[in-house]
Amino acid sequence: NVEDGEGGTSKDVYWLSRESNLLIRGGANYSYEQINLELTAFLEASHGLEKGDVEVAVVGIKIGSEHEDSCCATLSLSETAPAGVRERIEEEFLKAAKGGVSKGSRPDLFMFGDIPKTFKGSILTKDLVKTWEAEVRKRG
Repeated sequence: NVEDGEGGTSKDVYWLSRESNLLIRGGANYSYEQINLELTAFLEASHGLEKGDVEVAVVGIKIGSEHEDSCCATLSLSETAPAGVRERIEEEFLKAAKGGVSKGSRPDLFMFGDIPKTFKGSILTKDLVKTWEAEVRKRG
């Protein structure tokens, strides 16, 4: 209950959704930033990439469960990334990540694309969620 601020009646407040940079999985909360760093480090190590060759941005989307988020990763390769690395990542990433990263960081889906950012370089999470929602609809 929340007071109306004028000493009158109280009102019930209901959360219809949440807006956070947390992925909920198995009853635990994982920071998007934490997952981004872990997946970036994993890709750099497993594919011999230099720092800055790949950037990862994840969001949580409710796809298979209304209680748990699916980890959707967007990968962006720099122009300096080695030739053929994109194809190797497409073939191996999801399977390799299952054994190579922590449970909370395991991606369910991924795609290559631009990562939307503010002029200061922060990831525009809302825009990325919209992109992923459209992608999930497209994939069926």
